[in-house]
Amino acid sequence: MNSFKQKPSELHNFLDLIEEDLKNVRRVKQFCQKNDLDVSFEIHPKAETVDESVQHSPVEKEQIVKTLIFKMGDDFVAVMAPGNERVDTDKLEAISGEEDIRMANPEEVERQTGYVIGGVSPFDLELDIYMEEELLVQEKVRPAAGSRVVGVEISPRDLKEVSDSKASNLTN
Repeated sequence: MNSFKQKPSELHNFLDLIEEDLKNVRRVKQFCQKNDLDVSFEIHPKAETVDESVQHSPVEKEQIVKTLIFKMGDDFVAVMAPGNERVDTDKLEAISGEEDIRMANPEEVERQTGYVIGGVSPFDLELDIYMEEELLVQEKVRPAAGSRVVGVEISPRDLKEVSDSKASNLTN
């Protein structure tokens, strides 16, 4: 792990971030324990983008799992995609049959998941979940653990099973 130094005034911001995320990290940890998942938690400096995440940890972009929330008609769904790919909404439309699809805004994401953007975890969501099938070729993948400073290393097959997601080709 890359270490970093902070002045007292900067540390205050870091502690606020940790306190804000602590409930969600515990939520993910409890879910993983309850489901007896073989996972490792990785703590890293704050990362809000895939590029920042790979700078701070030994993970490749294609192993990072972005859990993105989309509004489809009146409902919301989650899509797990590799960090190096973009979700193709035309493909999402084709498999869902819904024509009115857009990315959820930050307030909708938090309201639907309890997580903030950059820390959305695919565990224990009460939404339909789709998984980009490319993730299944990886030995391990790393979705967020409810925080922008904690990730979860897990096999993609275990992630698919425990999230009850539907695997499909969803990216360009």
